[in-house]
Amino acid sequence: MSAPRTRLRLPRFRRREDPRRATGYRGYRGSGRPLQWWAWLALGVGFLAAMWALWAACGAFPAVSALFRRVARLCSNCIGFFTGLLPIPAAELLVAAVVIVPLWWLCKVLKWRDWPALWRGLCRLVCLGCAAAFLFVFLYGVHHTAPSLASQMGLEVTQYSTAQLEAFVTHTVEQANALAAQVPRDEEGTCDFGSFRQMSKQSRREYSRIKQEYAVFDRPQAGLVKRSFLGGRIMSWVDLAGFYCPWVAESTVSTDVVDSHIPFNIAHENAHALGIGPEAECNFAAWLVCKDSEDIRFAYSGWLLAYIHAGNALHAADYEAWERQYRALCPEIIHDIAVLNESLKRFEDTKVNELGSAANDALIKATGQADGIRSYGRVVDLMLAYFSAVNE
Repeated sequence: MSAPRTRLRLPRFRRREDPRRATGYRGYRGSGRPLQWWAWLALGVGFLAAMWALWAACGAFPAVSALFRRVARLCSNCIGFFTGLLPIPAAELLVAAVVIVPLWWLCKVLKWRDWPALWRGLCRLVCLGCAAAFLFVFLYGVHHTAPSLASQMGLEVTQYSTAQLEAFVTHTVEQANALAAQVPRDEEGTCDFGSFRQMSKQSRREYSRIKQEYAVFDRPQAGLVKRSFLGGRIMSWVDLAGFYCPWVAESTVSTDVVDSHIPFNIAHENAHALGIGPEAECNFAAWLVCKDSEDIRFAYSGWLLAYIHAGNALHAADYEAWERQYRALCPEIIHDIAVLNESLKRFEDTKVNELGSAANDALIKATGQADGIRSYGRVVDLMLAYFSAVNE
């Protein structure tokens, strides 16, 4: 009879949990305890406090403003170098992510009815919003505390008479009439300016040219202005022709507008990328860049927009004088203005357009421009100051 087999009993070791198999919050944050909801809110308050402190310091002390504006330009150029490598606008990808990711997260939380996670996630979103506001002021808002472009160029902006305004409108009509028949047009006589990328490169060359004359534009340039791929029609719905996104240091322009305006719009957004904040000053910079350009498309776009802005001001001041100037326009310009008005009518008097205009107006006022979207028209004061200085 054989002896029974005996089994060696080994001590049992507790199996360690593989961290890669962890679920929930610790599945991607490790085993540490997550921040409490009040910590996220406190962090958001800290970002807001830093934002207001930065804005107040730059507004009160010119030396501090100059320092932070220089730092902001350096940071924007670094960010713009990387976002410029993307073939499509990074700004539109950012907007899509801001809309899609929170909605996906909200649907997931509501599906599992995880109310503590919902509250904690909302606190995080508030914190991220405060951080985004701080970066907006740091990368873009500080440029609104700079000395005015007129003072840096030695221009004196004063109250002008109707006669001086009419004289300038007469000049814009003469310049635009001389160029209108030379610009590229399609079979119907509508402006057809061709490649957007080519015009974006031309705008950079124009700013390189003008900085030889005006030192205020002698600044490092960011990446090329990009055409909108995802939201061109959406931009038209919300009454936008282009925008500068400071978080990705990138300018985007819609091509869902008449071609006669695209070169001017590109130059306007380029001005933002150079660190010019106020809308009227960006319009003025765009006009300076376009008006003497050897590229006939830019020259015509600059003088046409100068006539539109100054003509609208004359229309409000003296209708009979405006009517005289309008009758002096060549048929090509009258056709371009008719095409422009027809394009704008597609989206006028809609709720989306009104909401977009209101949002843009509020954003511009938040940067210290009390006139809101009307500040675009303040470019007339700058153009008249320049016209007066040149003709003295």
